[in-house]
Amino acid sequence: MNEEEVTGRRTEPARPVDPEAEVEETSRECPHCHATSVGDVSFCGSCGYDFVTGTPPVAPEELPQADERRPTAEQSAEPLEAYIDPRRDADDIELQTTPAEVALDPADLPHRPDVPPPTPPAAGQMEIAHDPPQRRPPSREQDAGWVAEIWVDHAWYATRDTDQPAPEAGPPELVTLTQDNVVVGRTNVERGLRPDLDAGTDAGVSVRHAQLTSDGHRWWVEDLDTSNGTYVSTVGLPLPTEPIERGVRVQIDEDDRVFLGAWTRLMLRRRA
Repeated sequence: MNEEEVTGRRTEPARPVDPEAEVEETSRECPHCHATSVGDVSFCGSCGYDFVTGTPPVAPEELPQADERRPTAEQSAEPLEAYIDPRRDADDIELQTTPAEVALDPADLPHRPDVPPPTPPAAGQMEIAHDPPQRRPPSREQDAGWVAEIWVDHAWYATRDTDQPAPEAGPPELVTLTQDNVVVGRTNVERGLRPDLDAGTDAGVSVRHAQLTSDGHRWWVEDLDTSNGTYVSTVGLPLPTEPIERGVRVQIDEDDRVFLGAWTRLMLRRRA
């Protein structure tokens, strides 16, 4: 009995590969969101358009609602997707999520401590985007919760080198911030990745582009090692030309603008 009959594998030698041969990489433009997909893919990575059947993506309100969140104690035993290295392929990562997979006794859940809140960065791990204002209106001293404004900024779009057409600049999208750790990015339906703040069809925004953290009174922004970078400026100043340093959390004020991608502008403000 030979090796092929025992193992079920072919035993013929591997074919040599010409190192100088060029691999032609195809690309196609999505007719729904105009994003460019590289390679022979079946779905648009930005909006989920089906290239094979020509089916448009499903509207968010038609998607099935997520189940009620599990207790904090059970979540504390799970690896968080926010800490996955963005340079790794999420398809190759299998997260352990059930109590049995993480060797956790369900009866012990009520006795587990809650997840501690995020702590501010150390002095050497953050930078101030600009000098703090001399005066603060009384309304700024009230802690009434926070909302994020996501807007299409055509002035920022004019400074970007991109062939993707920008959408109309309508009213900003308002998103209530209910947690102190927020990932800003772009939904990738093919890989099943959805950020906390979705930049829509802006192909210049990475799937995991930036992270916002707060201590309840202040906010910091950090670039998650993206190719296009994250920029910060404030009202009354010119558009930024240099991205913030990767790996450094920059404190942002309510009047600050966070620019990312081809046209996306993000602002944080207290809820009225």
